[in-house]
Amino acid sequence: MVGDRSVGTIVAGEELAGILETTPEGKLHFTIPFDRISAKEAIGLILYSVNPSSLEDAKLIEWLSTSWKAVKDNVVRARVSELRKEGKLIAEQGRYSLSGAGLQWIKQDLLPKLTPRTDPNI
Repeated sequence: MVGDRSVGTIVAGEELAGILETTPEGKLHFTIPFDRISAKEAIGLILYSVNPSSLEDAKLIEWLSTSWKAVKDNVVRARVSELRKEGKLIAEQGRYSLSGAGLQWIKQDLLPKLTPRTDPNI
């Protein structure tokens, strides 16, 4: 069950290369300018990086503040609430994970928008 999994260290996958990476110390770090994504998008990408595990409320707030930019707890909770209402996030017992719609949003909408293009003809 997703809600029972705990997350130790994160390894951002190849899909997130050039967007969200893991430092040698095991911390997340956005490699794109923070103003290229919204708080909701940053939350989605962090949750995507730990999928299929879930993140505790406090850990999500900490990782968002250290990897993206400092944000207040109430702002993070408001964006999480919006993502939940949009059907992109599952909230269970103080832990968050992406829903199927959330995974689809990241894969089909967000990653293509953020992934550096390597083809010079594009």
